[in-house]
Amino acid sequence: MLVRISDKCRTAAGRFFLALSLACGAILSSCYLQAAAFEMHRAINIAQWFTWPRYEAAPAAGILWPPYKNVPRPPDEAELAALKQSGFDTVRLPVDPAPFIVFEGDRREEVYRILFAALAKIRAAGLNVIVDLHPNSRHPVWGQHAVAAGIVSPAFTAYLGVVEEMARRLDEHTKHAALELINEPRVKCSGAEQQRWQAMAKRLVGSARTGSKRLTLVLTGACVSSLEGLLALDPQAIGDPNLIYTFHFYDPFSFTHQGASFIPWPDKYLDEVPWPASKRPIEHSLALIEKRVSMAPNLDDAARLRAADGARANLHKYYRSNADAALIRDRFAKVAEWAKAHDIPTKRIFLGEFGVIRKATGSAGALCEDRMQWLHDVRATAEQFGFSWAYFNYDGAFAIVKSDADHRLDPDVLASLGLLNKSALCRGENAN
Repeated sequence: MLVRISDKCRTAAGRFFLALSLACGAILSSCYLQAAAFEMHRAINIAQWFTWPRYEAAPAAGILWPPYKNVPRPPDEAELAALKQSGFDTVRLPVDPAPFIVFEGDRREEVYRILFAALAKIRAAGLNVIVDLHPNSRHPVWGQHAVAAGIVSPAFTAYLGVVEEMARRLDEHTKHAALELINEPRVKCSGAEQQRWQAMAKRLVGSARTGSKRLTLVLTGACVSSLEGLLALDPQAIGDPNLIYTFHFYDPFSFTHQGASFIPWPDKYLDEVPWPASKRPIEHSLALIEKRVSMAPNLDDAARLRAADGARANLHKYYRSNADAALIRDRFAKVAEWAKAHDIPTKRIFLGEFGVIRKATGSAGALCEDRMQWLHDVRATAEQFGFSWAYFNYDGAFAIVKSDADHRLDPDVLASLGLLNKSALCRGENAN
């Protein structure tokens, strides 16, 4: 029997089924996103694997082929498995974006193949991964300062293309991978520069979402990913629900970066600075400044005087601060308050880097017991507030491994990170 349906009824029915379709689609999409949710709790930075391409010698601005060197050697399958077995669940993998811009065609595709082969090794060990796009300070055209120069700068425009393409390639790995949009942006976190960073952050998120609607993204504030930079960020203006917010913590800097030869500040001449600050009298560390300055190469007499004066001034400032675990609690409480004010669960706050220069034979750095106490205080406080965290770093000056040649994990660091029960720290080969 043929039944005629009026246009009015047909229209009403069409609206009903359209609404039903949209509702079902939203439910399915929500369930799919929930099923593919990225989670992490305890991460390790492996920062030297992809952050030091083989740059051409200055004044050239290119990159040699093949782009990556194996010094220091990246972890192999067994060493990645050891990280998993020790209690880490995620690798934060810093990746210099320059090779993905400089190379084109087949060579660019090969750079992606090299990276994704490393991601497959990490996943095979049962570890999740954060691909951290990490512009390097050494590249004059595509480095940190060029990328952060402005929203219409050529470097930032090219960088947005890498963000979109990386998100697109990670889209099928959303349960086990996340994309950190930029590391430590060289932009101030107040006034006009903060407004500029807010606009740049929104563009970064938008480019990533063009590549993937469902990938978890990690976003930082300005002021080189500092805690203050995060507090200045307005997440409502970004308007994306699938973000993890990150900051880095190296406070007090005169403690964590004592003896750091790679920094320009006079803290590089400090040695055996205690944690907490009141643990030992200042005279011991003061006496070591002259020794460290006298050993520094390429300084004339006037430069040595300035270096020693600067180091002493920073050391006195550190002691006057009377820094201890309460400093860390107070600082992290501000982040928790910021998250609450913006309705962000604390499980979406990520302490993306923290670490201390270790003291090795013949070099400056923190004594083992002081270093382990600071690591414990930072890690424990982060966990008390519900933040996830990533220790910095796997190797190098901040390493969790014994040395760049010996990739056994340091049990004292593992214990300080709550991953190993060890009653007595800094005994035997680790004693300073």
